[in-house]
Amino acid sequence: MTFIEEETMESLRRDHKLELAPGEARRNVVTRGTPLNHLVGREFRVGEAVLRHVELCEHLVNATGKKSLLPNLIHRGGLYAQVLASAEIRTGNEIEEVR
Repeated sequence: MTFIEEETMESLRRDHKLELAPGEARRNVVTRGTPLNHLVGREFRVGEAVLRHVELCEHLVNATGKKSLLPNLIHRGGLYAQVLASAEIRTGNEIEEVR
């Protein structure tokens, strides 16, 4: 499962005048207010689903076709997560680290 921050999408629109259509970023979940890089190497919960960070996504440039954006998107392309406990993820679910 893949995640990306809405804040990254906003930065693309604001700073680079690049609008991605829904789904064009090729991420399953768009988050807001949670720095995804803080979840590196950790398990986390979204609603009742439990996931583990696997690796950062560094390939948003492939989705946009704009190689000039690469320096601006390093470590901001989201993350890949392994599903440990499957459950429906819904709009408004909080993301919280599992301790």
